[in-house]
Amino acid sequence: MALDVFEGNPGSEMLQDTFLFRNLNFGEAQALSRLSHYERRRRGDLIIEEGSLGQALFLIQSGRVKVLKGEGARQEELAELGPSELFGEMSLIEDALTSASVVAESDVELLVIRRADFEKLLSENEALALKVYKSFCRTLSERLRRTSQELGHSLAQVHLGERAGGKAKRSQAGKTAKKSARKKSSRKKGAKS
Repeated sequence: MALDVFEGNPGSEMLQDTFLFRNLNFGEAQALSRLSHYERRRRGDLIIEEGSLGQALFLIQSGRVKVLKGEGARQEELAELGPSELFGEMSLIEDALTSASVVAESDVELLVIRRADFEKLLSENEALALKVYKSFCRTLSERLRRTSQELGHSLAQVHLGERAGGKAKRSQAGKTAKKSARKKSSRKKGAKS
């Protein structure tokens, strides 16, 4: 894994452009920006390993990454992310193992905020902490709502498929029954003549 860290205080504008930090004022974004550093990763580098303890938030400045679940033949691509998108944000607020792996799809430049630095800043600035946690809550709520809508849509499709399949079976059964009834009727008419 090739990891290059490069110097320079990234602009607060990049942070304020993300959904998670868009409500920060310039000074708050600057304070957060001072915690961050840039990293370069090469194509194929594992950035986050599924099942590990997350330690940082990553904001993509350039390049693309893939979010993957599972291993080997059972591995599934959940998403592909590009510039101005972020990942690993949940590691800043929870002590849970990561739910997916993230791999560099191309050479990628990342803005990185380490959890320990983030927690220290928030413990020193209650107003900033309140804004950030409120933003996390809003983000989680939006994701939950979107997931619920997608699940509802998927369940509706399954239900419609079952109903259509049931109708097709009933329709086929009805056709078979009608055909059988016609045959019996024909036999009865033939027997009467």
